[in-house]
Amino acid sequence: MSSSQTSSLGQRGVALASGPNLRDKATDILARQWDPVTNPDGAVNIGTAENHLMIEEVAESIRSKNALNSEVLDYGEGPWGTQRLRNAMARFMNRHFHPHVPIDPEYLTFANGCNPIFNMLGLVLGDPGDGILLTRPSYIAFASGLGLVANMKPIYVPFHPLSFQFSPTSTSAYSNTLQTASSTHGIRTRALILCNPHNPLGRCYPITTLIAILKFCSFHGLHLISDEIYAMSVYPTSTSPDATPFTSILAVPDLASYIDPDYVHVLYGLSKDFCAGGMRLGCLYTTNGALRRAVSAVSEFHWPGGIDQVVAATVLEDEEWVDGFLERSRRRLGVASGFAKGLLREVGIEWEEGDGGVNAGFFLWVDLRRWVVRDGEDGDDGWEGERRLVERMKAEKVFLTAGRAQGSSEPGWFRFVFSREERVVREGIKRLVKCLEGIKADMDKEKGG
Repeated sequence: MSSSQTSSLGQRGVALASGPNLRDKATDILARQWDPVTNPDGAVNIGTAENHLMIEEVAESIRSKNALNSEVLDYGEGPWGTQRLRNAMARFMNRHFHPHVPIDPEYLTFANGCNPIFNMLGLVLGDPGDGILLTRPSYIAFASGLGLVANMKPIYVPFHPLSFQFSPTSTSAYSNTLQTASSTHGIRTRALILCNPHNPLGRCYPITTLIAILKFCSFHGLHLISDEIYAMSVYPTSTSPDATPFTSILAVPDLASYIDPDYVHVLYGLSKDFCAGGMRLGCLYTTNGALRRAVSAVSEFHWPGGIDQVVAATVLEDEEWVDGFLERSRRRLGVASGFAKGLLREVGIEWEEGDGGVNAGFFLWVDLRRWVVRDGEDGDDGWEGERRLVERMKAEKVFLTAGRAQGSSEPGWFRFVFSREERVVREGIKRLVKCLEGIKADMDKEKGG
């Protein structure tokens, strides 16, 4: 990018053009992925969280319903979701999230994905420079969703051990981090984001911990944003029969006794549980009328497509199919998780299981710290070694999501996605092992001098 090009931009444009760019990062990963027959030289993507185990079943359901007509081509009812879609989603959530107070369709706002909703929440819940509490690690897009345009600052909360964040006493870590942000950095914190089930740890929060976090947010006047995008992707596992089941924040009994409900906001969408990341739809549930109005004021920039809305409503309205589909999806996720764990165990790669066990989402938090090469100099914190490890993976054409982008406390942790066809998972691990063996050979050679 030439200086003459950047000089034609405003200051914001220069900053955006000079910073990290999703197009640069994703092109090699998402374009023309590996297939043993049609593209054997393609990259193996075991880092993007998509459920390929069920995607054909969703596609077939959509094809069979033949839901499209000419009305889907006009502007529809506005950039907040049609009444039909909001009714269908409210009914779905009332049946599956078990809210203590039934969900009113009028409290739902749709946009073209959950990340655009985070962008809007960043614009209306805080001012530039305000902070938002995130767990370490966290979903990769939280920081950019709230910070790239709205300029809210991520404040990462460390937990030692990682499983501590699922304990009711974890609020002590939140409190310490909140105090440091205020007293040391002068940051006013406005909200806390909870990802439940957790991405990338693959665990659910116990109701006792949810209540403790509600009380913490109430005491400090913080908004609680609960991202529940993996709510229906909690699977059975023989290795962790006592793993915590999913409890929506909306299912907490007498929620109003712990916090003003206007400070609790829930996000959901069809990209994960319904394998429809390409169907750009996400929704926000909030009883806060002022927040809904503020979001609606900017929602025209995040208008969900008419075709997407009709297809989504049609799918959600077929409750018999939905119930059967979700049950089949959970079973397949459980099998796929066990398959991936078996392969990883064979090659000596460990993952974060925690004290309760992994039972949700599409991923494992794998430990590759042994292969992060440090240069031995004072001040080397290992992040450069993680970056080099990512580059070695790229050379072998295999992709996992690196820990630094997810707010990991230390380098060498990666998100490994197992919800792919078995041949893809097997090929991905094969390439990963080749990469790691090459690194170990280099390390041994350097030691031998």
